[in-house]
Amino acid sequence: MGDGELRYRERCLRKLDFRFRGDERLLDAGCGDGGVSRLLRARVAEVVGVDVEPSPAWRDEDGLRFLTASAEDLPCEGASFDVVHSKDSLHHMQDGERALAEYRRVLRPGGTALVIEGNRFNPVFYVHMTRMLGHEHFPQHRFRSLVRGVFPNARFGAFEAHYVPGADRLLPLQQLVEEGLERLPGLGRFLSYNFAVATR
Repeated sequence: MGDGELRYRERCLRKLDFRFRGDERLLDAGCGDGGVSRLLRARVAEVVGVDVEPSPAWRDEDGLRFLTASAEDLPCEGASFDVVHSKDSLHHMQDGERALAEYRRVLRPGGTALVIEGNRFNPVFYVHMTRMLGHEHFPQHRFRSLVRGVFPNARFGAFEAHYVPGADRLLPLQQLVEEGLERLPGLGRFLSYNFAVATR
């Protein structure tokens, strides 16, 4: 993983403003290649990564294992995780409400769901991800409504983060631009990512 990709993934975790204790059991729903699962493993005791398609990059390690399964029908016991992490996976699912209900089901009482989704109306994402690649990201109001339907007391926020392959030399400038955009008044509903921190 290059510097730019690592910075992007770390930024997405940091922007949640969630403090890990270090002893949690965490489910990474829609884990893709498992790269974020490995970053999360450094913060908690155990990570189980789940995705509908296995990745050749998956490697089970001490405190880290991967399962092929749908987040809408998790093969996990109820109340078996302290944290569920879900980034950029909810909009791919047939039934987002069902997936969120599964996150709630597998969380222990007092456990937390960390949900991050690209913003449909971010200008860059709309052109690249929606129009060109066909991703059906949620507008901010839809994302919040979806999460509130299952986690009524969720905390919401938005942030700016991008990964530009081959642009590692521009990372300091990218950092300045992202931080600057986050500080502009009234821009929150157009930032690239929406997130929810939701406690069961």
